[in-house]
Amino acid sequence: MPVTILAGDEDFELYRKLAKLKDALLDPAWASFNYLKIECPNVTDVLDHALSVPFGPGNKVIVFDKCDFFTRKSSASTRSSKSKDKNEGGSVTAKQLELLEEAMASVHPNTHLIFACPFNFDSNLKLSKAVAKHAQLEEFPKIKYYMGSSNPKLETWVRKEAKARNATIDDAAIAYLLDGTEANLRQIAQEIEKAATFILPKTHISYAAVVELSPHHSHVFSLLDHWLEGRSSEALISINDLMAKQPALKVIATLQTFLSRFIEIKSICDHAQSKLPWAPGVKRRELPFNELVNRVANEMRVKPFLIEKDIRRLRHHSTTYLIDKRNQLTRLEDLVKTGQVKDRNALELFLSS
Repeated sequence: MPVTILAGDEDFELYRKLAKLKDALLDPAWASFNYLKIECPNVTDVLDHALSVPFGPGNKVIVFDKCDFFTRKSSASTRSSKSKDKNEGGSVTAKQLELLEEAMASVHPNTHLIFACPFNFDSNLKLSKAVAKHAQLEEFPKIKYYMGSSNPKLETWVRKEAKARNATIDDAAIAYLLDGTEANLRQIAQEIEKAATFILPKTHISYAAVVELSPHHSHVFSLLDHWLEGRSSEALISINDLMAKQPALKVIATLQTFLSRFIEIKSICDHAQSKLPWAPGVKRRELPFNELVNRVANEMRVKPFLIEKDIRRLRHHSTTYLIDKRNQLTRLEDLVKTGQVKDRNALELFLSS
């Protein structure tokens, strides 16, 4: 089928697929004549080029990049100055839809139209219906990932990425990369490429190698480590690195997620310890660390190595303290959103008090 729609908000995989299609379809000797890319197209652009034919032997490839025809959410950042007329996105006339359907049905067998749409595909839009009936649709939705939890699909993706670099990778290293990048596939691919080169002539990427090459500097993990270990000055320095890369409210939201996780871990630990035999005048026993890790892991349905470090981090902090800090962070977040406190000051108050 000469018409292809690549759609989804996982743009790394989408553009990787686009590159493969381009390489597979184009004759390098004729690529300068038979390849055309149009960014932020409107319907007129598609109608003007849909019936093009190849020059010389081989295929002609026309890429309509950053196309927002098939989504209700249009990002202003993807619009060019030319795409401000009424034909943009889903606002098209009945006549244009009719012409578009006719054009899609009449595309030359050796002309390949590729719609690269870094947005999720909405099948209910008129343009979606008009084009999809003549096209091959491949979707690239972003896989939801929750830090510290197991995600077989993403873990398999990381293993395949390592295999593509002629390497294998530790489960702990996979978890570290997913957590450390918040499942950013582009960044993970770069880190795996770097690690695979670093370990040559060996072919196994260990957890230690990943940690050495991809430390969580300028990341919320570094901030949390400093805070939980009482290194307030280092934690305050980490704020500057974090806010240079993302809004403070996003940092606060991430801290909220981690505090919820820490409270859950501590609550399970407290409950497990409270069930041990105890009598007045007798020092309360404690579960061996490995057994405690396994109990918490079973309760949370995660792999033990994913929470072992967190349990160590929290050994000097009570559940009550963590709950109080989360309540404080919630109050500060509300003050930031209502304009009563500056975002940076809110984070500094949280870390220093």
